[in-house]
Amino acid sequence: MIQNRSFSWVIFGFFAFATWGKVAPSQAQSASDLRSTVAQKYERLEGMAANFVQVANSEFMEGPERFSGSLLFSGPKYRIETSSQTIVTDGKTLWVYNRGEKQVIINDLNSDETSFSLTSFLRQFGAEYNTTLGPEEVRQGVKHRILNLEPKRGLSQFRSVQMSVRLSDTTITHLDIIDLNDVHMTIDLSDIKVNPKLAPESFVFVAPSGVEQIDLRN
Repeated sequence: MIQNRSFSWVIFGFFAFATWGKVAPSQAQSASDLRSTVAQKYERLEGMAANFVQVANSEFMEGPERFSGSLLFSGPKYRIETSSQTIVTDGKTLWVYNRGEKQVIINDLNSDETSFSLTSFLRQFGAEYNTTLGPEEVRQGVKHRILNLEPKRGLSQFRSVQMSVRLSDTTITHLDIIDLNDVHMTIDLSDIKVNPKLAPESFVFVAPSGVEQIDLRN
């Protein structure tokens, strides 16, 4: 979906686990209940806005990589803003703008073997991952329940996924992820807005004056 490795995980965190509608805590007492709620509620989600903080680390990195910014999405369209980059797609064209280099790369939005498919993950994670409930925890003064995903087979995309689910409305506000390369990522979501009014121009990038444009579209 996105060629920048780190931002692909931002997309994962944002799209897959931002919020899924209300469910009473008593309804989320089993892993299967919570898992089903996530999968079902995603299908009803039309759009979202949120802020994020993502930290990635591994023994092969010089130190933790930290990204923070804002996210918008509506269906296949999304926009990610950080201090150094803007990534935008209208569902067909992808713009990656690097502020420091004063350069924007324009390309077709094509799926490949390195892409993450949110829809496929949500539809298949019950079959590909064993799901267990972890303990309750308190985040930002409110109760959460941890949902653990462990792969049933060795070829799954992640070694483990741990989600912190806010019990009052089944919003997932924190993820702890280890991928197949042993990269450890944490993602925190805040200021989540469900189905906000988003202007169409939010998903089209207009390059500022003086920015080099590299068009790689067919």
